[in-house]
Amino acid sequence: MRELLKKLIDDESGIIVSSEIVLVGTILVIGSVVGLSSLSYAVNNELNDVAHACDNSYNGQTAGTTQNNYVLTASQGVPEMVGDGG
Repeated sequence: MRELLKKLIDDESGIIVSSEIVLVGTILVIGSVVGLSSLSYAVNNELNDVAHACDNSYNGQTAGTTQNNYVLTASQGVPEMVGDGG
């Protein structure tokens, strides 16, 4: 029995079990989703900054003034315009 246990411990020709591949794949997918979500948020914020700069440039305004009181908000993940048009 000892000899069999020693052979089993010394055996290095292991087999990759499909459950290990599924586990590693799942971890990679979850990590990718989290990373892409963060990237999406950062790119969206940057593009909003560029849009505001272009809008102010087009309307001949400086960065500190606004022409209207509209604000782009996101309630429950759906973008919507709110404001009085002022």
